[in-house]
Amino acid sequence: MFDWIKRKASPIAMGLETEFPMIACGPGGLKGTTHVASDLGWRQADKLAVGDKVLTFDNGMQPITELHRETVYMPEGGFSPAQSPLYVPVDAIYNRAPMWLMPDQGVMLESELAEDANGDPFVIVPACALEGYRGIRRDQPGARLELVMPRCENDEVIYAEAGTLAYNPTPRSALELAGGLTQSPYRVLGPQEARQLVVDLISDEAFWAPALPMDPGGPAQLPAGAW
Repeated sequence: MFDWIKRKASPIAMGLETEFPMIACGPGGLKGTTHVASDLGWRQADKLAVGDKVLTFDNGMQPITELHRETVYMPEGGFSPAQSPLYVPVDAIYNRAPMWLMPDQGVMLESELAEDANGDPFVIVPACALEGYRGIRRDQPGARLELVMPRCENDEVIYAEAGTLAYNPTPRSALELAGGLTQSPYRVLGPQEARQLVVDLISDEAFWAPALPMDPGGPAQLPAGAW
């Protein structure tokens, strides 16, 4: 318990307690070239079709019932900080290849810290909350970004680039949401609560690995595979 108090009050955690431009976890989307586990093997998201099955975290193979595609064009001068996609280096969230996430794409994390706070080690956080964690940063992916959002009959978490767990909620009408007629089986954290969890994770890893190199201009950077 004493160790936990020290980690919470560490300079690493205090240095990350800043105002980050974040938006709530929403539909999100995966870059079209992101590989997704399916009944056809590891397929690029833009090669999937309605009726194909994707591997889910809780319910095995589930058919895709809807496949939403969107093209995001980078405006002149670049995206605003709140809109900028996040670049995820190899192994940052168990991804076998670098990948891009939109700020509002939900990602499932497993953490004892989340279990301490919520009684469940698995939580969904918006990707915008991951900035600074294991080298994840906002960046410009190019002039345009092709996004694919596969949907199943129910809320699911699917596997992307080997080990990343991407949250794919079922589309709901405004009436359903306003009336509380549906509820996700997953614990989805709001941006601020999610950011606090990520700050604690960064502080926790820095506390247990003090010998790892640190970027003097930013938070501790853990080399790939260091956890």
